Amino acid sequence: MIDKLLPVAFLMAAYLSVNAQKLAKENVIGFWKLKEAGFYENKEKTVKDFDNCRLMRNYAIREDGFAVYNYTEGSVGDCMPSEPRLSFWRIVENRIQFYVDDKNILEEVTVTLNKDKTMTFSSYIPEQIKVKGDPATEKIINIIHYDILEKQY
Repeated sequence: MIDKLLPVAFLMAAYLSVNAQKLAKENVIGFWKLKEAGFYENKEKTVKDFDNCRLMRNYAIREDGFAVYNYTEGSVGDCMPSEPRLSFWRIVENRIQFYVDDKNILEEVTVTLNKDKTMTFSSYIPEQIKVKGDPATEKIINIIHYDILEKQY
């Protein structure tokens, strides 16, 4: 199964390098609401089925170097917001790192700025992670997930 995931990772890396753009602070600052999310498996894009409750997830990426991530679970009529995650953020090449200090990166995503003025966060997996004796866990750890975020302001 991992042999099938490696080509997807390489295709995404090739796509990102061909379509690489210079990330600038001005392009990512703002309030970004989740528009679509999913993952790539067996070279196929799978879109997760979210209702309006889960689509309330958002990032506030501030000019002062702070970021707030608001995560919402549940379904319409029973939305459960999590505690907002406050972190610092920085641009590293074509990625954003959300961190608390240099040793504690909470999340690192590859960023694509789209023509429709959305931004895509994709899993940043620099090397395939090996889990000896547990191919199911290895597969899950190495799946490329994505979030398409739409700028609200």
